[in-house]
Amino acid sequence: MWFHHRFGLVAGLVLTMLATHKGMAEDAIAGRELFEREWEFVDRSPTLAEFEMLAPRSLRPRRDRDGEMGRSHRRPHRGEGGISPSVRSDEKQPLIADGLGPMHNAKSCVACHPGGGASDVDHNVTLITADPRSLFFEEPVGWEARGGTKGAVMDFFPGLVSGNTLSFTAVVHDASTRPGYQIIRQRLASGVPDGLHPEWFSPRERNVAAIAGQPVIAGRYETLDYYLSQRNSTPLYGMGLIELVPLNRLIALAQSQTRSSRGVISGQVAGKYGWRGQVRTLSDFVAGACATELGLNVSDTAMQAGDPADPRYVSYAADISPREVADLTSYVAGLPAPQRQSLSLEERKQVRRGEKVFSSIGCVACHIEDLQPARGIYSDLLLHDMGAGLQDPSPASVFRIDSPSFAEATSVYSARHGRGAALVANRQLYRDRDGPPGNRRRSKSRERSSDVLVGTPMVVPLAYPDQPQFPRGEISELDLKLRYQSTWDAMQREWKTPPLWGVADSAPYLHDGRAKTLTEAILWHGGEASQSMRNYVRLGVGQKRLLDVFLQSLKAPTN
Repeated sequence: MWFHHRFGLVAGLVLTMLATHKGMAEDAIAGRELFEREWEFVDRSPTLAEFEMLAPRSLRPRRDRDGEMGRSHRRPHRGEGGISPSVRSDEKQPLIADGLGPMHNAKSCVACHPGGGASDVDHNVTLITADPRSLFFEEPVGWEARGGTKGAVMDFFPGLVSGNTLSFTAVVHDASTRPGYQIIRQRLASGVPDGLHPEWFSPRERNVAAIAGQPVIAGRYETLDYYLSQRNSTPLYGMGLIELVPLNRLIALAQSQTRSSRGVISGQVAGKYGWRGQVRTLSDFVAGACATELGLNVSDTAMQAGDPADPRYVSYAADISPREVADLTSYVAGLPAPQRQSLSLEERKQVRRGEKVFSSIGCVACHIEDLQPARGIYSDLLLHDMGAGLQDPSPASVFRIDSPSFAEATSVYSARHGRGAALVANRQLYRDRDGPPGNRRRSKSRERSSDVLVGTPMVVPLAYPDQPQFPRGEISELDLKLRYQSTWDAMQREWKTPPLWGVADSAPYLHDGRAKTLTEAILWHGGEASQSMRNYVRLGVGQKRLLDVFLQSLKAPTN
């Protein structure tokens, strides 16, 4: 039973709940085709209806009293490009989808998740995070009063600006289907004292050693301090089973952890998906990935990112329909959970002994074997403080679930869902300098439709460093636990416990892929896992070998 307990009756339950047998067969075929599809960009001009609906008010063509189009006398900002969009006068013209992008990190789902697994660091996603303590935010309110600071940010990295708002965090996409973006992407090196090395920044040249040597890169552009960090893709094994894990179980587990460890381990319930647990449902996880990774407009759910090289470019047509997203979600939900391998009697003994070592050093406090119906998951799906070594600029949300009937999150996708960034386009995540937050790419109805956990932490006041640095300053462990428990800095250390099923075949490890081996990943553990890490260090050579035998037995699905 220990070696063959996974995907029989439970798998049938998952598939039955998703659809009928016939419908599921059709969905699975269509979903797999979408998962493997390589999307292409369709070069088209936006219709007038799209342009007037979505473009910033200052960029919209003006009409005279008779409703005819007039020429705007506003000079375009350098960061907005200088090319006027080609618009048509027929507002009833059907919207035309633009397909891939323009901003994208891959051309297909399978590129980052071959066989439903993870990928190497060449498919990492780079994030840019603005420090809310930057002098930029202490300057006079109003763009004009700042002497064109908004324009300076637009010249630097327009992806941080939407309308009249500045986002604290944004995705630095790898590519664009339209011209001009690579110049903007490379401009991020201008504020970094030592520059950006291609081994860290270039997808083709990026390697694990470069990320491990400098997980976070700090920069400063004029008065804006910013940080660059990365996210590695996560395996999609057993997502359908994870979706069925009851919320009550996670809440009870978090409470039990706190009591039994006397507060040393205090897992927090957030979403089940993403490195930060920032996505609550599998369908939202899939839709967000379509929008962020592939640049697809997802009908009534998520919008593609704008083009930083040309904010006048807009596309409102759906690139993928709700039915297609449902098919794709159904396929991902049906990806099998890893199963124990058939082993010889001696091999089974070695694995059992290794699992005892795993338990003895305290790993099982968070890497729990079974979360019914996800047997063998080795995770609690909770957020934990993982210490200063794994601190990352983009914080986890302060939003917490303490009841199954918690209020639905009101937010929209603008983030790298599945990579754990706290990048949700939440009104609280913006520092508005000129009225309500601008929202040129989405309607209010869309803001209510998605199910992403939000909440922006407060910041700890720290001295202004002479040179950009991360972390910005030192805060004692005691202060973080008592005085600043839910602040920006504390939430930068919170990570969801990754499932260990399939871990033998999912290197590199940790949220940015900095660990080439499981041993390296263990040694990066801190915070609530500090004692377990110290216990590991004290193990003898033979015990470490047995632990590795156990972890290497957790193989990925074979098909």
